[in-house]
Amino acid sequence: MLHYLWKILKIIGLFAVLLMTIAFLFWPQHKTNNDERIHVRYWYATGQKEELPFTVRLFNEMQDSIFVEAVAIPWQESEKKILTAILSDNPPDIVDHFAPVVKWASRMGLYPLDSFIAADQFDSTVIFPACWQEMQWQGHVFAMPTATASYALFYNKEMFRQAGLDPDKPPRTWDEVRQYARKLVRRTERGHITQMGFLFHLGRTLKVSQQTEEPLLLMAWQKQVPFTDPQKEKVLFANEQMVELLNYVLEANQDVPLPDQLAFVAGFGYGDQHAFTSGRLAMMILPGNFPDHIAAYRPGLDYGVSVIPSFEGFPTASSTATWWMAIPRGAKHPRAAWEFIKFVVDKEVQLQSLQAMDENLFPANRLAAMDASFLYKDFNQIFLDQLNYAHSTSILPLAHDTFWREFTNAVERVVHGKQQPWDALKQAELIIQNELNRAVAYDHYVREHMQFPGIAQ
Repeated sequence: MLHYLWKILKIIGLFAVLLMTIAFLFWPQHKTNNDERIHVRYWYATGQKEELPFTVRLFNEMQDSIFVEAVAIPWQESEKKILTAILSDNPPDIVDHFAPVVKWASRMGLYPLDSFIAADQFDSTVIFPACWQEMQWQGHVFAMPTATASYALFYNKEMFRQAGLDPDKPPRTWDEVRQYARKLVRRTERGHITQMGFLFHLGRTLKVSQQTEEPLLLMAWQKQVPFTDPQKEKVLFANEQMVELLNYVLEANQDVPLPDQLAFVAGFGYGDQHAFTSGRLAMMILPGNFPDHIAAYRPGLDYGVSVIPSFEGFPTASSTATWWMAIPRGAKHPRAAWEFIKFVVDKEVQLQSLQAMDENLFPANRLAAMDASFLYKDFNQIFLDQLNYAHSTSILPLAHDTFWREFTNAVERVVHGKQQPWDALKQAELIIQNELNRAVAYDHYVREHMQFPGIAQ
């Protein structure tokens, strides 16, 4: 009996410790602030370096009414931690992230910014259109873009010379890319590939590790393939245009047998093992901050940057990713939070931040990106031009993860000869549509039965 009672007391004790831990983590932190400022909490996603953001230091120094308390959150854990804090009714006042805004806004996770934008007459046209579009849901703005990414074609000039190609004439069409690529392949005496010109298909793993974008996606945008209907409630990419593009990629892939390609890419890695930096791949589509990567790992590399190739008679296209700031639902100081967010996207602040930081993304403010103090840097004009043709990868926000998983899997099955293009696309389309139907139904239910903060129903 005593043993049984002791076990019960032990369980109660452990439960009490757990409750105390949760309370410690999520109970509002009331600090004594002698400066009489409004203190706002800002959680920002970070990698290995937990450096205080330059914008926080500058904002706190330039005025004396608001003080931003910045807390670094590892980017792998940031989404989970923020959502947990919102559900616990103790969120920070400001968050930054790069996941689709609609994933958060449609679940009432973010405070709408419409009233602040209207009151301050904020000019949204200073933001790149592709970025601004991502911030909206159901006619409301839920976040503010702070930075973006722009892509262009990088090519190795020395490898061009060795192949008898003009280093000052990069390819302008996909057919030219294929022609150049054939001349750039190098093999050992035993037939092992040591160098390639271009990869028309990379796959999910290489896309991430090599900081690149799938050519097939860019081709689809160039040919204006309709991935969804205008309301984004119906998936449409199983069509003849997409089949034609997949067949183009399959044909281009035949220039080098697939087993040889797979053996070749197995050696790709990070840093100086990157496909382009290591001098193993002559042409790649890479982001605007990649020159910093080259300067760090392969200084002196003779390379050029050019417009992303397209099909003859079709405009170029690029993709963009958007980093944003938002005010979580339940934030204690939304107006003060907005003041800091507005400060961060200001042209002059973005330019000062670019000068102060070691490595930067592209500013989301077009006026900052067009400023002479930014454009003087090599190739930035090309990346700026590409942003005029940029498309958001948040194609189907309510089923974002499912969309890209199934789309990528479909392409993989086609490339590896397991399915015909139409069959693979149709299979993926059905799976994505089922997921989207559930997400749309839930979103309608939420908006009908629950009150969105800051939005009149």
